[in-house]
Order: sequence, then structure tokens, then C-alpha cells
Amino acid sequence: MEILLIDLPTVKESGRLDFDFFSPSEEVEITLADGYKKDILSNLCTHIGTGKTAPRNSYPDTGVRILKVKNLQANGVDWTPKFFVTEEFYASAEKKARVYESDILMLCSAHNKVYIGRVSIITLFPREVKEDNDRCLCVGELIIIRANPEYIVPEYLITFLRLPIVQEQIRKMVKGQTAHLYPRDLKNLEVVIPPKKMQQEIAEMNAAAEAEYFARIRTAIEDLDGNRALIKNLILTGNDANR
Repeated sequence: MEILLIDLPTVKESGRLDFDFFSPSEEVEITLADGYKKDILSNLCTHIGTGKTAPRNSYPDTGVRILKVKNLQANGVDWTPKFFVTEEFYASAEKKARVYESDILMLCSAHNKVYIGRVSIITLFPREVKEDNDRCLCVGELIIIRANPEYIVPEYLITFLRLPIVQEQIRKMVKGQTAHLYPRDLKNLEVVIPPKKMQQEIAEMNAAAEAEYFARIRTAIEDLDGNRALIKNLILTGNDANR
């Protein structure tokens, strides 16, 4: 068991009582390299805010697409699970919850704070969304982060947001017993800003590394499935299908 002693004025000033806030698992100080700058997230984005969740049991089988937490995956947005809202709900939520290509979506509400801060980026809309005039929303459990390309490359920003040291900073912003991250707090996250050319190089390097990683994962899964099928055949029939 680890015991922390924090002076009362520090606790009062922070307004926090949770252990993780005062004892982060990662270092949270970032030293700037020469030629790099630092600014808060709100100054680098045109929009930071949550989506809007439709009333329970009000998701029709067709309509306007809406992204839920289930659509967020480590390798990007998974469009396979399809969720829709009515035209009426879309009209009421469009201004607040509409998403666009290159938007970053961050999980901001969960039963366990370890999930908060998970991010995916909308690279391209699927054809059916394109054919619907790019109309798409996201639920209120997600924060929409719309980078301003004049200041920061969206693909670099999501790479930065996924760094363990940055994820630790985001978790320090989480509040409440039912873990929640508020846009007003996230807006104050400090972002390291390399020169534009370096941002692009970092984004491309990350994309290549992720593509290779997930390709290896797919190959490993295929190999495992194949071996399990062989083992099943040996157990049930005693025959080796490869012989």
C-alpha cells in the first residue's frame, strides 16, 4: 500500500481528492525541443464539445448515421456497427453534434476512468454517409475535437493525444465518481507544436507504424484461427486435415 501526504492548501486549491491526481503513473512534465512551441488545445481547434445522445430506444433502423462509443477503435472509426437517428433528432442536434472528416473523437464518459481519453479520428466517411451529404452525428459520451489545420495537422494531434504522458494529463482532468471528462477542462490541455513539416512527418511515421502493427495483428489472428481449426479437427475426428 502506498500512502501520500498532501498538505491541505494544495488539496483545497486543486479541488481533488483522488489518489491518481496526486500520484500519476507517468511523468507529466514535457520539455520543449528547440524550435517547438506549446499552446492550449482550444487555441489550436475550431471546435471542442460533446455530441448529443438520442433518447433511449429511439434509434431507428434507418435515418441519419450517428457514431457511438462502440464505433471507436484503436485503428480508427469502425463503421460496421450502424446506428441511426431520426431526421427530427438530427435537426435538433446538428449544430452541437455534427462531425466531419478529420474530426477527432475522444471518449469522455465511462464507468472506469482508465477508458477516458481514448481517441479515434474520422479519416473518410463511408459511401452511404457521403451520399447523405456527409451528414453524421456523435453521441454525448464523445468529445469532438476539430483541429484548425492552419495551426496543427489533425493526424499529428491524434498522435500527440495518444502519447502515454498526454493520456496521463487527460486522466488528471477526469472528475466525479462516474468518471467524466469535460470539454471546458480539456480545452486547457497543453499541446506541443513542432514546425508544420515535422508534424506531417510524425503523422506519416505514426500511420506507417500503426498500419504495420495492425497488419501483424490480423496475420496473428488468422494463424491462430487456422491452428485452432486444425486442433478441433484432431480432437473430434483424429484426422489431420493437412496430411
